[in-house]
Amino acid sequence: MPNEEPRLQTLGNLLQIEQDARQAESENAVEFIAVNDTARVVPYRQGALWRLGPDLRPALKLVSGLADLAGDSPYRQWLNRLIREFFERVPPGKAQIVTADALPEGLRDGWNEWMPATVVLVALPTPQGGSSGGLCLAVEEPPGESDLALLERLSWAYGQALWAWRPHPPAWRTWLLGARRRKKRLWLLVAVALSLPMRLTALAPAEISGKDAKLVAAPVDGVVAQFFVAPNQVVKAGTPLFALDDTTFRNRNEVAEKSQAVAKADQLRTMQKSFSDEASKAELASLNAKFEEKSAEAQYTRDVLERTKVSAPEAGIAVFSDPNDWLGKPVQTGERIVQIADPKRVQITINLPVDDAIALEPGAEVKLYLNISPLGAIDGVLAQASYEPAPVAEGFVAYRLKADLAPGQTLPRIGLKGTAKLYGHWAPLVYHIFRKPLALLRRTLGV
Repeated sequence: MPNEEPRLQTLGNLLQIEQDARQAESENAVEFIAVNDTARVVPYRQGALWRLGPDLRPALKLVSGLADLAGDSPYRQWLNRLIREFFERVPPGKAQIVTADALPEGLRDGWNEWMPATVVLVALPTPQGGSSGGLCLAVEEPPGESDLALLERLSWAYGQALWAWRPHPPAWRTWLLGARRRKKRLWLLVAVALSLPMRLTALAPAEISGKDAKLVAAPVDGVVAQFFVAPNQVVKAGTPLFALDDTTFRNRNEVAEKSQAVAKADQLRTMQKSFSDEASKAELASLNAKFEEKSAEAQYTRDVLERTKVSAPEAGIAVFSDPNDWLGKPVQTGERIVQIADPKRVQITINLPVDDAIALEPGAEVKLYLNISPLGAIDGVLAQASYEPAPVAEGFVAYRLKADLAPGQTLPRIGLKGTAKLYGHWAPLVYHIFRKPLALLRRTLGV
């Protein structure tokens, strides 16, 4: 029969892959076979393998055709969200077809950018009935029932192979536990206590800042000469804020206007002579161009002179430091001097030190304890977090985070400072205890 040979080849590939998975010399080898060789049985455009982390949450481990995928890449983050969305819906050893229609709104944009019309998810089962990971296969055409059956058979081979490579307790530990039977209850209580789930938290300096505040920067290079408003003063749109020293700009404007007047006089004199002198008529075009040039220079210097006095672009309060810190200080074009903020629209700005950073997602809970009111807390919701850390004025490198106030909170005054407490995911108590010591050990010894 014409289809007999391809079927035999597919079955041969299936048997060969199962044998390779069982004879693999390491866990990484099994993972590589699962994410790459499965295409010999069920063709796909790209495959991804996820494994369960210490917190029993699925996380992307390998992608077919790539040696490594950056941990902060948008594609990896989107795949992790997709896997976590459907992780609990896929029974171990069963394949499930997923299309864009089954996705929540937050995942559809990434699907349209990176995925074909159909994705097949299959969890890798263990002999105990659990799951050791899974595959996410981007296929061009929906697979048939026979292809899904082959894929489910392979999932059992991969799951058992990965389960076989699970870490086994050493013999000395078994002996030690047997020698300490009298303290078994105590160790059990300690183990239970250390396994109690607690939310990861981090403390970071924070302040109340204006939301969508307008930045007022130096329009030209110069020296700050005068302030017309005080810090935190209420201003209206068009209210003068500050002025730069205009001595240089005023002199340039006067020189430019004098040059314009001279060019105008030369133009008029030559225009009068051109009625009787051919040479003057030929020179008239050059003088007209020179007059236009001097006029443009005079207009430019007038515009620059007018820009030395800066006004508020909208109504709000003027947020800046002591005017004495600015008076006489040279500034460059674009350097921020004042912020115009709406006191009714505020947010929490947080500088999270790199050493204290935890995994946070938009919507995470935030509590702000102001220095003026340490016994009370302001509830907030994380709205934005920077991907890269940067040096801050306090002298350390930190991630810049912004949080919106929760509904019903009293609006605090812009500029108030305090300490923000950020809440991450849940983790055992033992992780809380050893997280920082282990991080310090890894940075120091590289283990």
